[in-house]
This record gives sequence, structure tokens and C-alpha cells, in this order.
Amino acid sequence: MTLLKIKTKSLVLNKDLRYNEKLGLPVEVYCPNSHRTIAFGRIETMNDHFVVINSEKHSIADHFFFGCPSAI
Repeated sequence: MTLLKIKTKSLVLNKDLRYNEKLGLPVEVYCPNSHRTIAFGRIETMNDHFVVINSEKHSIADHFFFGCPSAI
């Protein structure tokens, strides 16, 4: 089940994150160190290194993001 989730809903590129931000779609932030979801919600703001969700800053390099991938 997890493999399917990562394969079909992972947001790898900043382009995917910006697509979700533009449409106001929720994004799940998963921490591989603690093996749990640490945030879920709309992207408030972002840059090349961080994403802010629910007023919390999350590093793009240290977390996995799940949501709706952009149309290719």
C-alpha cells in the first residue's frame, strides 16, 4: 500500500509543489526519521528549500511530500 502511495502521489519536483499551491490542494508532509505524517494542509508559502504548511516550516530536502502531481 505504501509503495503505491509513493509511486502515484509523491511530489518530487518544486513544479509539483507549486501546482498544489496554485490550486490550493492539500499536501501531506511525511518525516522519514519518525516514520509518520507530521503535517497536512494547504501550502501557505514556499521557496526552493522550505514549504510552510499550518504555519510550520518544512525542509524540502528532509521530508517527503504527497499530493496531486502536476500534469506533464
